[in-house]
Amino acid sequence: MAFHEELLDNFSKMMVYREAAGYATKSYVSSITPFLNYCGENHPNASAITREMVDNWLEKKRYSANSQASFISCIRQYTRFINFLGGNAFVPDDDYSVRRIPFFPYVFTDFELKTLFDSFDGCVGGTRNKNFHPELVVPPIFRVMYCCGMRPSEPLRLFCNDVNLESGDVYIRETKNNKDRHIIMSEDLRSLCSKYDEMAGDRTWFFEHEGKPYSIGWVDSQFRSCWNRSGLQAHGRPRPYDLRHAFATRNIMKWIDKNLDVMALLPFLSTYMGHAEIISTLYYVHILSERIRKSAGIDWKQFSVIYGKGVNSDED
Repeated sequence: MAFHEELLDNFSKMMVYREAAGYATKSYVSSITPFLNYCGENHPNASAITREMVDNWLEKKRYSANSQASFISCIRQYTRFINFLGGNAFVPDDDYSVRRIPFFPYVFTDFELKTLFDSFDGCVGGTRNKNFHPELVVPPIFRVMYCCGMRPSEPLRLFCNDVNLESGDVYIRETKNNKDRHIIMSEDLRSLCSKYDEMAGDRTWFFEHEGKPYSIGWVDSQFRSCWNRSGLQAHGRPRPYDLRHAFATRNIMKWIDKNLDVMALLPFLSTYMGHAEIISTLYYVHILSERIRKSAGIDWKQFSVIYGKGVNSDED
């Protein structure tokens, strides 16, 4: 078997194993497959992945700190898997570890959110492609992200039959943590999505263009365009993912305003957002303003026990 074919065969075996064990695979496919193709093209006569191959790939790609950290984590698991099968692949050691640079969420003010959604609603179609209608898609897709607390990629993977427009039930599959979940849309959002569905016509994906789901790049582009058109002056770097953050923090603030037991309600928020662990949900308490965080609605004794383990964003 040729070296490249062997690499892909072992990778396929690893993906089968991870899927059977309930682990996510998408990040491995996007991160490792290009590297394996590079090894096959540039080292066709090799018998194993070497340090030189990894070093040359890193030099070629010039990753950001976060991207390199993700790649190294994935390639370690892959090369360990090869060695487990009896191979002799190079496993990157601690010298390859890169400290991730965490994103700090952009916290929208009420005015910013209203102005931004006004801009989404005012989106107009371009002149280059008459079949492209962002004014039809932009308002519902960003409302789904915000009102349902979805990750930006999750609305893009919705099939039409995943969205029950009679009941408002939405089935989110193949999430970051390989943790499918059902959520319920509000009545206003269900009504908006129903109107969009009628205008969008027959299709496979709920948000679809020319037979394919929209890309993350398109979502980022539309978000930046609408933000720039809104006239808002950012005090940081707002991103589509921050709509998910806004959903979480505003629910917590609403509970605090109503003097509800935040700690008792957090597990429900965690399940709704598809977090693998409650510690990811506690991150949103951590980023609230000092005044809000000192509310009596939060059991700080309980929070500090978990917080001592390290509270991480669910983007990690």
